[in-house]
Amino acid sequence: MIAQFEEMFLSLTEFRKNMSETLDTLMQPRILMSRDKPKAVIVPYETFKAMEVALDEHLDEVLGQVAAKRINDPESNYIAHEDFWSDLGVD
Repeated sequence: MIAQFEEMFLSLTEFRKNMSETLDTLMQPRILMSRDKPKAVIVPYETFKAMEVALDEHLDEVLGQVAAKRINDPESNYIAHEDFWSDLGVD
């Protein structure tokens, strides 16, 4: 387990020397280190896209909860978007 964790770390110097090879064989996130401090993380493109989709889905859920709370608050000035369009006569 520790060896697998250590494989995540890559010095910036080593990355510069072997950038193409590192990117071609990238299977998991790698933490780029400079002077024993983390500076950046590189991830496979598929992982990045999956993270982006998960973040969008989570944000949609959170915003939906916020909207529902505002609509259900009796002292709120917010209305549902369906009511907004209906008030304008748009179906």
